[in-house]
Amino acid sequence: MASTVRRLSRITSHLNGSKALKEDQHLAKLIASHKAQYLNDVKSSKGKDWTVVMGNEAADLDSIASSIAYAWVQTVVHHQPTIAYIQCERDDYSLRPENLHALHLAGFNDPATQLLCASDLATYRPFPSTRFALVDHNRLGTQFSDGNPDAHVAAIVDHHEDEGLHKDADPRVVAPSGSCAAHVAGLLPDNLPAELATLVIAAILIDTSGLRPGGKATDVDRAAVARLLPHSTLSSEQSLTGPELHDVPSVSELAQALQTKKADVAALSAWDLLRRDYKEYTYRPSWLSSAPEIRAGLATVPLSLKAWAKGGVLESEGVRYMDARGLSVLGVLTTFQSKKGKHKRQMAWVVRASPHGSSSIDVDAIATHLWTGLEGSSDMCVTPLKSFEPHRWEETGSIHIRVYKQGNAKATRKAVAPLLKKIMDTE
Repeated sequence: MASTVRRLSRITSHLNGSKALKEDQHLAKLIASHKAQYLNDVKSSKGKDWTVVMGNEAADLDSIASSIAYAWVQTVVHHQPTIAYIQCERDDYSLRPENLHALHLAGFNDPATQLLCASDLATYRPFPSTRFALVDHNRLGTQFSDGNPDAHVAAIVDHHEDEGLHKDADPRVVAPSGSCAAHVAGLLPDNLPAELATLVIAAILIDTSGLRPGGKATDVDRAAVARLLPHSTLSSEQSLTGPELHDVPSVSELAQALQTKKADVAALSAWDLLRRDYKEYTYRPSWLSSAPEIRAGLATVPLSLKAWAKGGVLESEGVRYMDARGLSVLGVLTTFQSKKGKHKRQMAWVVRASPHGSSSIDVDAIATHLWTGLEGSSDMCVTPLKSFEPHRWEETGSIHIRVYKQGNAKATRKAVAPLLKKIMDTE
């Protein structure tokens, strides 16, 4: 941790001494022009001249803001062409109204066309660039390295569990915080565009419940907001230090607006809920014969299972989604408020043979191993969810479904993902 702090301090010191930036610079216009330049270079087989910075495949606000901020500082301050790449399809932006709200505050009125996303490069195989920076995750996805032997990770800024990869990345910041954007903020100069400061603040607030005391916010998150707020489009006449930062009107109002929009998912179908906040993982369990590749997905849904998955919807839409993604394991992690206002979490797990995988995979063994690991975890404290009965499902091949009440309501996907990895890697 100490070495990480020293590294961030050195970088920040260097940036604060950089040449003053134009105050009238429009962030969205600049990023859109970088996208156009990058796509032109890709068409001319010059994509390798750029660094591609990306967040994780959930494409949440933390990933998007961190990508844009890192791309801005590298391109504008360090004069190293860097493009922010959003890991979602063009039509997926509408799934996250909180993202659209924050991007609009930062001047992005049409992010689907202003930002580079997966749809823009769908026809390029292999990926047209070789130099990557990772924010909000620390493992390069195989879709970027397959058929791309020169692919390498030049930088990492993250707050998830360190997978120990890409050790030569510089900077390589993998340290605890409520948000990745708080670490990226440490790389930014004071004379940044006000819209960018606002976007980074929004990402920090939504991942820390508005810096609420006793929540996920750390000193890194609070310090980042306190430093950026005077440079943002938000206004404040109050002190910007101490635990009362969350009570600053501009901070609390933005945090509330973001949370309200994030919770507004009533118009989304079960299919959209599954893909709205989704991450995927690949394992080769040594305890299975021939150690086959197992693809697993974790979808976070901000509604109880009863609210959207009853009557066989979990099974039918879950299996359809697994077919589309080639999954053997799907975990659905719900987070919601009870009628009494208490925060609760549930889990639904589906295990089946992937239609795209090996037919010899022992689905029964995977399910048994997964149930044992989940039910034995003192961190999750799961118990059978008696209020939701999985619908009977018949199909060719094996399928296993279990639903749980999660006793530890503070354990998010950041905790579930490492547990799943541990279960899959342990005999």
